Amino acid sequence: MMRLASPLAVLAVWEFIARAGLVDPFIVPAPTAVFAELWKLLWTLELPAALAVSLRRIAIGFGLSVVISVVIGMLMARIPLVEILIDPLVELIRPVSPLAIFPLAILWFGIGETSKVFLIALACAFPVILNTYAGVRSIDVSYVRVARSLGATNAEILLRVILPGCLPQVFTGVRIAWGIALIVIIAAEMIGGSAGIGYMILDAQQTFRVDRVFAGIIAIGVLGYVTDLGFRLLRRKLLPWYREIRE
Repeated sequence: MMRLASPLAVLAVWEFIARAGLVDPFIVPAPTAVFAELWKLLWTLELPAALAVSLRRIAIGFGLSVVISVVIGMLMARIPLVEILIDPLVELIRPVSPLAIFPLAILWFGIGETSKVFLIALACAFPVILNTYAGVRSIDVSYVRVARSLGATNAEILLRVILPGCLPQVFTGVRIAWGIALIVIIAAEMIGGSAGIGYMILDAQQTFRVDRVFAGIIAIGVLGYVTDLGFRLLRRKLLPWYREIRE
């Protein structure tokens, strides 16, 4: 319940300001009006349909990115030549906003699904690569030596020593990448989409449905929060031995 205290306090203050007439309700509607619109979007299935489109795009781009990025990160950490070749590319492309690349993606892949999936995959790659790299490099080399002295093959060392050892950092990169995917898909659908939650929010803004804009924003926030809780639960299930240090 303590986790809900700050969001509820924000909603209460927001409701008071709106009801007191301190802001224009056309620009900043009261939370009750926003949640009424949110319920309407759920009841008419407009919001679930829009989220389904966006989540399908995210799932494809995010899934491909995680698999490829984990492999790249592990190769960079284990093979010096790969790190020398790949690291400059990562550091050159990483600071570039995905939205700056979106026009190129449209030219290459068109305005359809592929350009959006490509953009999500590219944006998600860097946190997963860097966290995987850091996780592999943080493994005590003595563990690898012990496994090798006991007759473990390179494949067994990879699957039973290196991969379990770097999974906590990989999960951190995956959580960061998921948040980035949610940000990127909204912007991509606003710029070049005809469906999805980003397009729904843009359409609401253009038709002056501010309550619907806020409803879409809240839906995205709740989706991000719930899915992040899911990632944390999955990490606890897969890595019961891992515990974060708390002071």
